[in-house]
Amino acid sequence: MIAITAIFTATAQHHSLQEARLFAYSRTDRLIIGSCDIHADYDVVDTSRIAVSYKATYRNSPNSHLEVRYKLLCGKATSLFYSIAQHYTNMARYKNGWSEEELEEFYAAGDCTIVIPTEVYTTKEEARIRHNIPFTDDVIYEYTLPAADIEWQLSDETCQIHGYNCTKASAMFEGRNWVVWFTTEIPIAEGPWLLRGLPGLILLAEDSEGDFRFEMEGIAKESEEIRLYKWSSKRITKKQWMKYERGALQNPYSQFSQGGKVQFFNSNDMSELKDEWTIPYYPIYK
Repeated sequence: MIAITAIFTATAQHHSLQEARLFAYSRTDRLIIGSCDIHADYDVVDTSRIAVSYKATYRNSPNSHLEVRYKLLCGKATSLFYSIAQHYTNMARYKNGWSEEELEEFYAAGDCTIVIPTEVYTTKEEARIRHNIPFTDDVIYEYTLPAADIEWQLSDETCQIHGYNCTKASAMFEGRNWVVWFTTEIPIAEGPWLLRGLPGLILLAEDSEGDFRFEMEGIAKESEEIRLYKWSSKRITKKQWMKYERGALQNPYSQFSQGGKVQFFNSNDMSELKDEWTIPYYPIYK
């Protein structure tokens, strides 16, 4: 069951610190990410050569995982890894209607989350990571990292994934031990999230604790614009983002009250979630 946030009322202007905001959760073990619901232009920073669809699963409790869909657009100089659900949210203001195929893809995509970065732009020099923030519709948080220089250990193990011959590799990266399978049949040194730098496309990646898994579902030769939306942004560091993410999950009342009044409810019975409500925290960075 996918969590949906519903805004029931607001007693003042959105930006007022004294407004009363009420939110209901059909799943109280997670927060969903907000969307930048503002009119913004965009730059086309590249055009994709191929588009790779991934099914991403991540732990949201000791005994369960959530599942969302992501897409990787590989351009000549820039690649973009993004949530499909967030992509359609971004596109909504520019479209007058949806095709049946687009709607089907949107509903199958799941919700974007604050656990996995929403949009990751990578070049040879750096990674630019952008997060839409829950309950905030006029700003995004973003930070940059130097291009990842991952020390991959190649294995002699091979297998086939969706008809592609793949080789196993592993590395310790951002505090997690990752095992991946890549194919030199697609000689593009990219992969999901920040995982990259092998002599072929990463089709499957999983950390050793089983918290995160990215599995390729399809590859298409698509010429698609890689867009960078001109939203207002707040520049932060990765460390600041990790602190924000931890607070959002482990103390959502304090994180989102901003000096005003925020109430959360369990939408199953509309009982109020108290100040001690917390959400299991499994960060992709460790």
